[in-house]
Formats: sequence, structure tokens, C-alpha cells
Amino acid sequence: EANSMFVFEVAGVCIAHLGHLHHVLTQDHIEALGRIDVVLAPVDGSYTLDIDGMRETLKAINAPLVIPMHYFSAWGLDRFLSRLGEEYAVVRQTSPTVMLARETLPTKPTVLVLPGR
Repeated sequence: EANSMFVFEVAGVCIAHLGHLHHVLTQDHIEALGRIDVVLAPVDGSYTLDIDGMRETLKAINAPLVIPMHYFSAWGLDRFLSRLGEEYAVVRQTSPTVMLARETLPTKPTVLVLPGR
């Protein structure tokens, strides 16, 4: 169950790439991450952490913005989004790029879906 996660800060925005996560993060893991503004989260729910586990992990991280990755079909993405409930706003963007600044991050936790290739 080893996994590498990467946290980097760019222009004051802390971004966490959760890697190929297979387990729910513990409180020690969450504390080690520190403040996270944007999470790049693998959401396929089969090769990585199941959807309920990912939802629990994202809730614990409590980042304003989640960008889903590692889904292999629209069905896989929609399955993840449907399980989030009303805790997250969902924004589907038509452009594959996004400009972020800490002061313009959403106040309600938001999933930002970028178009795939």
C-alpha cells in the first residue's frame, strides 16, 4: 500500500497530487500534508481508492478545490461526482487550463472537471 504524494506551492497556492492512492489517509497523514488549497485526486474507484474512501479522504483534507484525475470514462467520472452529494459544487470547464490564485479559490468546496483528451 505504498504511495507517493506530492505537495507543492506555487504563488501561494498549495497543491497536493495524491498519486495512485489505495488507502484512506490517517489523521497523521492529513496533518503532515498541512494546508491544501487544490487536490488532484484519482477517482476511478477501482485501480485506486474506492469512491467512498476517496470522498472520506477529500473531506478530511478539506481543500477548497478538487480536480479529479485518473478516470477512464465519462461513466467513471459521473459515478464519482454522483457520490459526492451536495457537499461539493461541480464546475465543468471547457478549457483544459485554469488560472488559480489563493484569494479567488471557491468558498464552498468545489470539484473542477477539466476536459480530457
